[in-house]
Amino acid sequence: MYAQVVFSIASFKSFTYKIPTELIPSISVGLAVNAPFKNKLQLGYIVSTTNTPNYKGKINDIDSIYKGQPSIPKDLWQTILWMSSYYVSPIGLCIKTALSTLYYKDYNTKKALYIELNHKVLSTFNTKALSTNQKKFTTNLMKYKKPILASSLKNKISNLYYTIDTLHKKDLLNKIFLSTDNNNLVIMSKTNIQLSKTQKKVFNTILPFIQKSSNTNFLIHGVPGSGKTEIYVKLAQEAISIGKNVMVLIPEIILTTQMKDRFIKYFGSDIAMWHSKMTTREKKQTIKKILSGDYKLIIGARSSIFCPLPNIGLIIIDEEQDSSYKQESPQPYYNARDIGLIRAKYASCPVVLTSATPSIETYYNTVIGKTQHIDLNERYFKSKTPIVKIIDMIKFVHCDDEQTIISPELMEQIKTTLSHNKQIILLNNRRGYASSVFSKEANSPILCDHCNVPMSFHKIFNRLLCHYCDSHKLLSESEKQEPDNIILNGYGTEKIYEFLINKFPQSSIARVDSDSLKNKKILSTILNDFSLRKLDIMIGTQMISKGLDFDNVQLVGVINADYGMFIPDFRSGEKVFQIISQVIGRSGRREDQGTAIIQTYNPSDPNLLNAIKSNSRTFYASNLAERNELMYPPFSRSCRLIFSGEDIGKVNQIANKITNLFSKNKDFKVLGPSEAPISKIKNKWRVNSLILAPKDDPLQIQKFFQNKIGTHALEKQYKHVNIKLDIDPLNML
Repeated sequence: MYAQVVFSIASFKSFTYKIPTELIPSISVGLAVNAPFKNKLQLGYIVSTTNTPNYKGKINDIDSIYKGQPSIPKDLWQTILWMSSYYVSPIGLCIKTALSTLYYKDYNTKKALYIELNHKVLSTFNTKALSTNQKKFTTNLMKYKKPILASSLKNKISNLYYTIDTLHKKDLLNKIFLSTDNNNLVIMSKTNIQLSKTQKKVFNTILPFIQKSSNTNFLIHGVPGSGKTEIYVKLAQEAISIGKNVMVLIPEIILTTQMKDRFIKYFGSDIAMWHSKMTTREKKQTIKKILSGDYKLIIGARSSIFCPLPNIGLIIIDEEQDSSYKQESPQPYYNARDIGLIRAKYASCPVVLTSATPSIETYYNTVIGKTQHIDLNERYFKSKTPIVKIIDMIKFVHCDDEQTIISPELMEQIKTTLSHNKQIILLNNRRGYASSVFSKEANSPILCDHCNVPMSFHKIFNRLLCHYCDSHKLLSESEKQEPDNIILNGYGTEKIYEFLINKFPQSSIARVDSDSLKNKKILSTILNDFSLRKLDIMIGTQMISKGLDFDNVQLVGVINADYGMFIPDFRSGEKVFQIISQVIGRSGRREDQGTAIIQTYNPSDPNLLNAIKSNSRTFYASNLAERNELMYPPFSRSCRLIFSGEDIGKVNQIANKITNLFSKNKDFKVLGPSEAPISKIKNKWRVNSLILAPKDDPLQIQKFFQNKIGTHALEKQYKHVNIKLDIDPLNML
């Protein structure tokens, strides 16, 4: 018997191995094995078995079964195969993406040292034989009636661990090692969810499909603050009550802490979290508990869709429109939302998509009946819709720097809100101090040495940074000594933060962006402090616009609503509508009516106006009509071809050659090749082509590429040019 084995490499090839007789009963598709590859044993995955090999050369034996592998749910394996086919990605890389978290050989529980006095020995011991420090230590320990964590005494006792060891040898002290797993979990009593009449109606619509294990897609299209979360939490409870497990996908790591806190109220602490910022130990612990059945519910960002949760009864995809679900790098370039839909299909369970601003593709699926549309037009607790004011910033163009950042209207509203002890969220979707730096000496912006983009100035680091390759450079000596030689253009969150600190020195202000968040603990602290009203103002990038729920926020301000408005991307209008709509919804979540102030230089932009006026139906109708005319998704299937390399001549040559092949197919609409909006990143020139195909065959573009060009072109380099095949692209830069 023979097996086709793939490895975690960028190759579409599988390799033939003979299965030793003693292993045949244990062999199955999806199993991890140790097999000789490139002169050493490597971890591989069986993708098929056969009695007759196709390969005619020397065939090696599989060495052994990889012992660290748990069983892979059938629905997950089927999803992996689909991912490889749909995204034209080597199955070995797809398996590595989906299953790498599963392969932990030995799970060793981390122990912490606890100590307690041995009172029986101490009562007869001559304490005069103890040093002053040892006497102090034993006296200190007498206050505790149960074992105490040794590290908690670090600042109270000198030479702590030497003292512990000495007393332990004298039998005066007991050492106890306890598992630190779940140390930070707070066990809470589970509370019931009280749904409104409207929420109950939605709940009762979806519940039968969970009970019947029916693969049906639902979109809960609810205004911000309409109580979408309460509905799907109640649905999750029902699924678990009948023996099913639940997956909840959220787009950003920033949302995990708050989402976990919400779920703990209703499920206790037995909730698994999954995201890329978790430590290896945390992941090990989580996987172990998932496989042992301790966790019935998983909440996580993009990669959590691959967790080996068996018997899935419900998949929830929160903020389904969010671009964070799309993996841009490395391969495979998948969208976790779509993977969730596919996994639900194989698991025979319903999917609940939720959003206040669903993607145009998802909205269209409700129009054609592929997804059931459920409207939630009322805010939870009957809270009032925020008052929205639009500020035309053109009138401040020639004013001082202060007014070009924060208009007098917004400034006055900030003062009023603070005087009422209410909180404020300010959105500016640019980090750093200045978005670009103009050199008078060179008479041009200072560009990145590796990318064809202006560098941003970050005052906190006192240097220029490239937001695409993370390279940095210092200002020249002449620029430092003579600040008039440079002009700082634009403003980021860092400059706004500095400005607010100077204006409101008595207020507590936090900045939320990738520069200020060195680790997840900082973010959790900021969000917790804001929730507890220890912070007055939170200024941040796009990450603060979605999914966060704070009762005391009365004012939301968008510093520059124009960011992203003119990006050469057919989705740019959709993104503006979504961001503005979402951030407006952060204001006035309970009994108080909130205010949202939107600063813009384009107050007549239709997508912006639709967001401000909550005209979602108008927005979707006009955008669908426009896309239909141009044959853009959802009226076609799309693929972005990105050609990159150090030699622009070769890049253009290959781009023209491959794009011309697509142009010969009359079914395709081909745009390009053309220079990418960001023409160079990390020393590689970039050229784009966009392929649009009819919707009938979901694999038409993929099949054409494989037949006419070949998958070998996607492995490493094709004639010194890298080719990226991005199916259903969300980023056109």
